[in-house]
Amino acid sequence: MTAGLGSCGDDEYSSNLRELIIRKELNFKANEQEGELVYTTTFRNEDLSNYLIVSDASWCHVSFDVEKCQMTVAVDENNSYDERVATVTITDVKAPEVSRSFTVTQKQSDVMIISKTVYQVGTEGGGFEIEFEHNLNERDIEVSSKASWIQCALKPSTRGLTKSVVVVSVDENDSGAARSAFITIKNETVDDPITCRIDQEFVQKLFFNLVKSEYTIDEYGDTISVNAQTNYTEFDIFAPEDSWATLGELKFMPDISVVTQVVYVNPLTQRIPSRVTQFYWQDETITITQYRKLYINDNEFSLIQQESKTVSVYNPDGEAVKWSSSDEKVATVDAQGTVKGVGAGVATITVATADGKHKDSVKVTVQKPQDLRNSFSVEWQPYYDVVSGQKAVSSLSCTLNNGSKYTIQLTKCEIYCDLKFWSALEYKNNSGELAPGDSKKVNFDNLAGRASKFGFTVVWYYTFNGEPFEYRCEYTDW
Repeated sequence: MTAGLGSCGDDEYSSNLRELIIRKELNFKANEQEGELVYTTTFRNEDLSNYLIVSDASWCHVSFDVEKCQMTVAVDENNSYDERVATVTITDVKAPEVSRSFTVTQKQSDVMIISKTVYQVGTEGGGFEIEFEHNLNERDIEVSSKASWIQCALKPSTRGLTKSVVVVSVDENDSGAARSAFITIKNETVDDPITCRIDQEFVQKLFFNLVKSEYTIDEYGDTISVNAQTNYTEFDIFAPEDSWATLGELKFMPDISVVTQVVYVNPLTQRIPSRVTQFYWQDETITITQYRKLYINDNEFSLIQQESKTVSVYNPDGEAVKWSSSDEKVATVDAQGTVKGVGAGVATITVATADGKHKDSVKVTVQKPQDLRNSFSVEWQPYYDVVSGQKAVSSLSCTLNNGSKYTIQLTKCEIYCDLKFWSALEYKNNSGELAPGDSKKVNFDNLAGRASKFGFTVVWYYTFNGEPFEYRCEYTDW
């Protein structure tokens, strides 16, 4: 049902519905294979906003598209054996006394039904009749055979007795033996009733029904009992190709016609979300899925004292977890899984769900901070004066390059002239921080006339993860 209601600013209203060009009857085929089931027409320069269109049949759907000025009629497939008719009515809601209607007719589904399709004829030949039901005109039915030794023709039907059918439903025979019963059809006005005998044989029927074909377990492994309702005594069973699932014993319970196949599933220790295996029992597929609820993505790793690393975990359900360290003198771990190296040694970091049912661990090795001198380099920039007719270094700059992958903290830089202390520069707070790839430059002045024999020695003092180190570099001008 579709109604388009528009506004009207005039006191008087004149309906144009009577002038609307509408077909008196629409005809549709039974289904889409025979023809279109949707009819759409466009009204030019017509205002449909005040018209209400309805159908009196649930299989006939009608609507107006006010913007496109279109009417659409659609019908469902007719799966019945009878032609059907619907009436569509259009009413002007601003002038309810004005209405139009038309019919929608849909053809029935043509059908021919036969209850018996196989007939036996002896060597001597003979005649018999084939009965079938239809809703067609007999003149439109053609009967023929490509075999020259068969002659056939359609026998004209006559109106007379009404054929009635007794619908018989027979249960499965599980009594253990053949059985017989009678059906009697009678009427008070008929002296002799009709008696029919039903003979039912008994043949032992084999059956095999899996109670469940898919099993899901967690990482700890389990013993699975796969049950089947069956009266088989021998089976075709193909074991899983994956070694982590193995078949156990086959248990028979004949009193309730149940057989159980035992399957042993090993614990899942790999750091993977899940694994799947299958085995086959009497052509039925049994699938076993084993999943991990929680595990650490990292394998064992190393840290330097005071160095930190956040451990990545697989936790698909986002459950709350708790962390612990086997030795906090070696490494600590916070609630976010950030591990910090404390002292040299080996510790085990464990993450577990709140109930402690699911957990995983990783080994961390903590090492003392190493001397990074092999990763450092320096650049010299001397400045000269002439003293007593000879050129001598008056000032010297030394640039330290951090070629390591670690940040160090410079604490002091000293310069020695001919092995004797001359000057020092102290670094305070963050001024001495030297990140990987960065450089620090220091300049020493008033050096004229010094270091004439052994040159200059610059000593850089620094800490790395709390441990003190020094880096010496020599400069000579000859």
